[in-house]
Amino acid sequence: MSYLLTPLLLIVFVIGLILAPTPIPLGVPLMALSVFLLIATNRHAARTVARLRKRFGWLNRAFCFIEDRAGPKIGRTLKRTRPRG
Repeated sequence: MSYLLTPLLLIVFVIGLILAPTPIPLGVPLMALSVFLLIATNRHAARTVARLRKRFGWLNRAFCFIEDRAGPKIGRTLKRTRPRG
């Protein structure tokens, strides 16, 4: 199932990236949804996000902010990508 979902979620992310600078407020929510679902369904994507969080402090702080305020299921999924060490 992940093999079918991953390309679809990447396409949704790119669409969100294209819509982000436009006045239509769909870009950022689409990107956030696709990243969340990628983390939840794809182990490689979760490791990639963890590496990016370790490399970029601002990204890690943003994820920590969301983890603390999201519901328990979303927070638990995002906490899987916390950088180790």
